[in-house]
Amino acid sequence: MIKIFTKKFHHLIIYSFFFISCVNNNTTEITDNTYEINSITDEIYNPKKTGRIIEAIYLDNKIKLLEIENNKYLFDGDIVLEREDFKLLNEKKDVNQSKKNLWPEKNIRWKFADSISSDLKEKWLVATRMWGTQLDFNFIEISEKKGDYILIKQNYNGSAYTTSIGKKGGEQIISIDPRYYGSGNIAHEIGHSIGLFHEQKKSDRDNFIKINYTNLKPNWVSPYEKSKTRTTTPFDYNSIMLYGSRASASVVYDSNTPIMTKKDGSIWNLQRAYLSTGDKEQIRAMYNEE
Repeated sequence: MIKIFTKKFHHLIIYSFFFISCVNNNTTEITDNTYEINSITDEIYNPKKTGRIIEAIYLDNKIKLLEIENNKYLFDGDIVLEREDFKLLNEKKDVNQSKKNLWPEKNIRWKFADSISSDLKEKWLVATRMWGTQLDFNFIEISEKKGDYILIKQNYNGSAYTTSIGKKGGEQIISIDPRYYGSGNIAHEIGHSIGLFHEQKKSDRDNFIKINYTNLKPNWVSPYEKSKTRTTTPFDYNSIMLYGSRASASVVYDSNTPIMTKKDGSIWNLQRAYLSTGDKEQIRAMYNEE
């Protein structure tokens, strides 16, 4: 498999120098200049090997999973699942999953794994401040691996991923390669961990965007499949959970050809500088704060 993160790509981290950014939905988003924007790199897990694509049920949704190494399964490009996390179609077994897999009182317990770089530690803290200051999540560092918590790990294969959408129960992981991903990408993974799916999967997305499936490699269809779950908030081009129009050579056949466009054919860049109005509305609806 072709690695997506090579020096040949000359990935750029663009810093937001403005505190206020006006966006297309006529709202004003308040941003922080410590948040990094990577206009090229979507968050994905880089598998060492791949196998079959299987169908399963996860969080009451019918999904497709890619078999990867160590008896794990890749969902949506950046969610690495264990066999215990889902059930196969027509399989009769209890799975510890619920649409109400939320963090009680927005208290998120977390711990750094061993050998975490100071760079990743700082980026993690910046990302938690984004969710904490804007949506009142409480990130509580713990000293022992007990109860429900997120373990923050560092990888060295150009990956950014988490192991659950919402609170899994027990240990769940967010793993980042800080050489290629910034605090905004980590904030994206936190979004998954508190319950958010990718924005491009929303059930109303076909009213706003087009997917170029002919440019998409078979192993990477899952992040672009539309969810059948009814959308509670409108599609949002500014969501921190939305991938950019272009994807890397690992995901598509031609990285110069957009995988997603707006209905008029125009494109957008990855946005990882702030939580959009739509992101906030989704979380408030999920956590019953409307």
